[in-house]
Formats: sequence, structure tokens, C-alpha cells
Amino acid sequence: MNWIEVHIDTRPAELDGLCARLEELGITVTWAEDGQKAVQAYLSSPPGTFDLILMDIMMPVMNGYEASIEIRKHSREVPIIAMTANTFAEDVQAAFDAGMNGHIPKPVSAEEIKRVIARCLKR
Repeated sequence: MNWIEVHIDTRPAELDGLCARLEELGITVTWAEDGQKAVQAYLSSPPGTFDLILMDIMMPVMNGYEASIEIRKHSREVPIIAMTANTFAEDVQAAFDAGMNGHIPKPVSAEEIKRVIARCLKR
């Protein structure tokens, strides 16, 4: 089985259900509590550690847009998917402008996660 390691930036209360859904898909989850720690975790890991990043937008210290821009300075390869309750067209466009590859609206559905991850990983 192929394991995908995913980096999620979101509040711990939201993680339980989301992590269970991701693990059902065979995904190993690494969590960072804010955008700056997400960037540090990504940059301090060997290349190829993360196959995908699920990035919350509203985070302390550094928001998801800023974190994505910082990661993109170092890597264009890892897909970054926004996870946010902000679903207006301009919010989706802001995610793409920050270098993200996809957008998943909250509340997160298992079907939407599968669809967006498959599209971003082309599986």
C-alpha cells in the first residue's frame, strides 16, 4: 500500500474526524499548529517526505497563504491544498495566487478530500 504523508495545519479539535477520514484513505498525517511551524516542518524534512500539504488558511503566526508562498520559494513540486470555510470565488483565487493547487471547503467531506487529492496527485 502506498502511504501518503500529509501535513495539516488546523485546530486540534478539528483534527480527530479529519485524521480518521484521511487514515481510512491510507494517509499518514503530520500536524503543525500554525503556518510558521508548517513551513519549518516542511523545510527541515528531507525531500519527498511530504507528498501533499493540506493547508488551513486561518492560522496564528503565519496564515495559510503566507505559508504557501514561503514553501513555494523552495519547492514547486509538493501539491498544497487549501482547507477553509472561505468559499467565495475570490477566496479560491487567493489560494491559487498563493501557489496552492486546490481548495477544499469546510466542513470537509471525505468525498471532496478524495476527489481533490486524486486530482492533485493525478491518481
